[in-house]
Amino acid sequence: MSDFPALPYPWQQGIWQSFYQQLQDDRLPHAIMLAGPAGLGKRHLARVLAQYVLCQSPRSESACGRCKSCELNRAATHPDWLQVTPEEPGKAIRVDDIRALAEVQGKTAQQGGYKVVTLQPAEAMNVNAANALLKTLEEPAAKTLLLLVSDAPSAVLPTIRSRCQIRTLAVPPAEQSLHWLTPLVSGTDYNARELLAMARGAPLAARDLMQGDELEKRAQWLADVAKLTLGQVDAVALAGEWQRGDVAAQVNWLLGWLHDLACWQVGAPVTQFEALDPAFTGALKNILPALLHRYQEKLLSCKQRLASGANPNKQLLIEELLMDWGVLLKARAA
Repeated sequence: MSDFPALPYPWQQGIWQSFYQQLQDDRLPHAIMLAGPAGLGKRHLARVLAQYVLCQSPRSESACGRCKSCELNRAATHPDWLQVTPEEPGKAIRVDDIRALAEVQGKTAQQGGYKVVTLQPAEAMNVNAANALLKTLEEPAAKTLLLLVSDAPSAVLPTIRSRCQIRTLAVPPAEQSLHWLTPLVSGTDYNARELLAMARGAPLAARDLMQGDELEKRAQWLADVAKLTLGQVDAVALAGEWQRGDVAAQVNWLLGWLHDLACWQVGAPVTQFEALDPAFTGALKNILPALLHRYQEKLLSCKQRLASGANPNKQLLIEELLMDWGVLLKARAA
């Protein structure tokens, strides 16, 4: 943990100050849900808050980094901090994980202060796990803080949400994000403004685009959609290729790209569409907006199913989505 103690990102200062004031006034709720789009640092903010609450000599902006609790946190061995996540990405948080959470809440803090539980992503809880958590929330333990992190709070039981203080992180102003992102692209071939646009304004998501082959994968997905639109590839064959990759990432990318398409259809300037094959853009212009909206709703439903840990058949899911794309194209031609 080279960045210990963790500090809030610049766009998180407002929400961090409200947490700090609650702590000073001894009004910190027993359960907080950090909600908002991916790429804004919700998990990071949960870590900042957990470190601060557990610190024995906190400063105004962060944990001290020197006390025994901080040393335990630095080593990731703090006995009063439980982190609940799926066993594997894309899997569900199970009821046994929530029972472990309840057990921690029922014990006395070994360091004499708070006990902290972070649960992420909250939308990954299966039905049994969600019901078990609800019972825990109904009888909160003293000096215990539960931090739920969610990219899709609407997929969490309303009864759970109602028992949490929900703090929604919004996409920060572009100039604030660019001020943070620009030094990170210095000396590279990347353009901060273009990365931020591709990440839909989420600064951490924009940063992550520079890592690995993320941009290459997106370019390939776009090329695949172009071939599918122009009848150069079969939907079932393409689904066979896509299901071998990260289906959740593909669905998420497609959602973002369709949002840009909807904006472009009504005349908004979207740079990426200017460089596309005219035959491709000609087909895109004629897609009926109402059907495009329904297709986006279906994609959102698929995204929630994938995030819930329900383990849907990815081959069939992708086949259906890509075949439905063909239906959109035929409808506009009718």
